[in-house]
Parts: sequence; structure tokens; C-alpha cells
Amino acid sequence: MKKLFTLLFALLIGASGLGQVAYMQYRVVPADRQQEFVEKETKYWAKVAKSAIDKGQMTGWSLWRKIGITEEGAPNYVFVNLFENAESIDQGAVWSEANMKSMGVDPGMVETNSFAPTAFDYWMQLEDMIQGDYKYAVVNYAMPDDLGGFIEENKTLWKPLHQQTISNGTNGMKSWGMMSVIHPRGKLGRFSVLTWDGFDKMSDLMNYLRYQGPGEADGPWQDVISKSKMGEIMPGGFEYSIVYEKVMMINPEE
Repeated sequence: MKKLFTLLFALLIGASGLGQVAYMQYRVVPADRQQEFVEKETKYWAKVAKSAIDKGQMTGWSLWRKIGITEEGAPNYVFVNLFENAESIDQGAVWSEANMKSMGVDPGMVETNSFAPTAFDYWMQLEDMIQGDYKYAVVNYAMPDDLGGFIEENKTLWKPLHQQTISNGTNGMKSWGMMSVIHPRGKLGRFSVLTWDGFDKMSDLMNYLRYQGPGEADGPWQDVISKSKMGEIMPGGFEYSIVYEKVMMINPEE
């Protein structure tokens, strides 16, 4: 079902250009094994991702932890693997024996799938973004009636507002972006598009999310709201908004 979607995106992304594709894998990690999971993934499996990135087989890798509980048994960690474009995707090359040797141990000794299963995975396409580094991200999942209208309005109306906000530092936002679903998709999908807002401080993120009455929103926000057609494009609003914290990120320059 569309509701209760527990994905991140990270979007949580240090992406560098449009047309990029992200593979996102959502894992369910028991509370008593989270420390083990994070240690194995960041100490060993991250080395495999780093090797693939150094060889140009991926453009980025990151691991994110969900903040709070949305549903019992829901995914609480998500991996984001970035590729330059759809044509460059080669999972076999990324997780090849050559790259696996970078771990320095037998993969079977540090595996995590047996106790932290994958709940679901998604392929996404980057539609637009404002680059920036951030520690926390609120990810908004949507299933608009008009997908094209949603993407276009976010590019032409909301992105300039967020760019202005990020530039003048009024609310602590550091980054913004939008991605559309490549696969899986359909009427029973959890969502078809998402946006993310990145922050360095949880206090800034919570202040951004809290309800603000008509008198609290400043002029630029009121102007954009008056021009927005989201009431027609997405009458029901977002399916879900979920906060994630960055655990580790690897980019080519690192």
C-alpha cells in the first residue's frame, strides 16, 4: 500500500548532475543488532563501494538511519547507491570479486543479510536538486494525480524559493532535491516521486516541519503558495514525510 512508506532518499545525495540514477535498498535491522550492522557495513562493505567508486562503476554510496518509528517492523536503514546514468548500471561489476577483496576478510564473516533483511528496493531518477552537505533529511513521498505537473511546478516554482532560502540561510536548509520512481511503479505503488530537504541541525529541521499559521509565513512563501496548483496536482498531499540521519557517505573525491 502507498501509506506508511519508510524510505529515505537521500537522498540524501551528494549527486553532481541530473540524469543520475539511484538504487535504494531498505533494511530492517533489529534494535539489539544495530551496532553490529553499522560496524560491519561501514568498516567492511563500505570498502567495496569505495573500490567501485574509485573505478568509476558508481558515483556515490551512503547509509542512512531513520529517525523515529513509523510502523512496527518497518525498514529503519537505507543504502543509496548512485550511478552516472541508467546506461552505466552494472551491479555485477560493483560487487565483483575484485572489489570484494578490498574488505580484507571473508565476506561470509561480515554478512548482515541473515539478521537484517531487505524489505524492498527502488530505482530512482534524479529530476532536479540544489547541492549541499547535510546531516539530516526530511523526505517527502508523493503519489500526485499529475506526475508531470508535480515535477514541473517543483522545478519552476518551489526550487527558486528553496534556492533563495538556502542562499540567505533563513531556516537552516542546506539542500533540496527531487527524484522520480523508475521501478517498481503502478497503481499499488507506495509513491511515484519524492522531494528531500537537507539540514545540519535537528532543531532547524523540526522548526521547518512544525505547523505555522498564516501570519508566520514570510512574503516569498506566501507568494509561492498563492501561485501553487498543488491542490489540483496532488489533492491528498504527501503520502508520508520521514526524517533520516546520515551514517556514512562516500563520494568520488573522498
